[in-house]
Amino acid sequence: MEFIIQGCRKMVWKLAALNLFRNKARSFLTLSAISFGCAALIIAGGFLQDSLTQMKENYIRSFLGHIRVVKKGFFEKGLLDPYAYMIADPSSLVQKISALPGVAAVTPRLEFPGLLSTGDTTLPFIAQAVEPDTEQRVSLNFRILQGANLSSHDSYDVILGRGLAETLSAKPGDKVTLLVSTAHGGINAMDLTVKGVFHTISKSFDDRAIRVVLATGQKLLRTDSVHTVTVFLSQTDDTDRICDQLRALFQKDHLDLDAKPWHELPDADFVNKLVPFYGVFFGVLRFIIVMMVVFSIFNTINTSVLERIGEIGTLGALGTSQRSILKLFLAEGFLLGIFGAVLGVMAGIFLGRVISWIGIPMPIAPGTTMRWISKIEIVPSACVSAGALVIVAALLSTFYPALKAAKLELAEALRHNV
Repeated sequence: MEFIIQGCRKMVWKLAALNLFRNKARSFLTLSAISFGCAALIIAGGFLQDSLTQMKENYIRSFLGHIRVVKKGFFEKGLLDPYAYMIADPSSLVQKISALPGVAAVTPRLEFPGLLSTGDTTLPFIAQAVEPDTEQRVSLNFRILQGANLSSHDSYDVILGRGLAETLSAKPGDKVTLLVSTAHGGINAMDLTVKGVFHTISKSFDDRAIRVVLATGQKLLRTDSVHTVTVFLSQTDDTDRICDQLRALFQKDHLDLDAKPWHELPDADFVNKLVPFYGVFFGVLRFIIVMMVVFSIFNTINTSVLERIGEIGTLGALGTSQRSILKLFLAEGFLLGIFGAVLGVMAGIFLGRVISWIGIPMPIAPGTTMRWISKIEIVPSACVSAGALVIVAALLSTFYPALKAAKLELAEALRHNV
């Protein structure tokens, strides 16, 4: 009995495979549509994923950093009283963090607001006091447009964001005056020379930011402490893991510190909102492509049913059950989906690599300042997902025509043989 059942199952698959080649032109067109849909899902998903990845990496390596270490309460109450939440003795903390595997660089930063004056014009600014040698190694998308970048010996130099420099009409070599409130509530001023003009991916940052050497910033604020210790990693995917390690380390050493991953920082709001935006965008695109595949297969199977009504009647007259007829047509749809998915995944990977080799020049996005070359990011899970999706779409679009074929009246179907 088991032998007979196995034989029937093999016969269903064999008949389904033979029926696919009955009308080669129609099957070829259907397979082409399925393959195109699968490849389109892979390429579109890879393009959006690469755009999101590049945007994220640019923000992280321009100014966010992967992890920021701050005193507890800094992000909640630090805006009202930033000098009450500063990290004392940052050098020993930098050494501890640098010893962790996966950490590429650790740099202390001091951020403070103030007024910048060129004599005729005065504007507010946000300053980053940094260690230039370390920053130049990790801030890969921090670019100098005019002049030169800071070095550790530039105690009386400053570099300006492009938007701020354009508003002030300042250029390298000009003298500017910084006016700030010190950590103890006093007022301090310092005359500095513009050494260069920089830009990052964020236009809003460039419109208000300046950078000075850390020692200069500490001298201006009359403090030896810093606001943050910024951690850059070798791999962005390690952010949450290393962040947890840092929190465990602080708890073990009884340090009143906290570690925040880049995606929890207030400055990361723009990047965080891109993820759901791209998700909805790709979801709509995926729905359109799947509908195209569904209607293509539906048309093929439905036409096949109409052409084979007499054959279906003969199968019924020979004792073939409605369930077996349903299985036969579902097997045809499944095989179409399998063949189309395999060809589509292969085509998607091949085309993705070709497009990545050529590159897609991207215009400047709203709120950013840089162009970039987009590629197609081939993600194995996305390829599997695209293949599975078109197979499911093939089965769903086959079900109704197959059910209609199985429920044909035997006498009505046999008349087509006359």
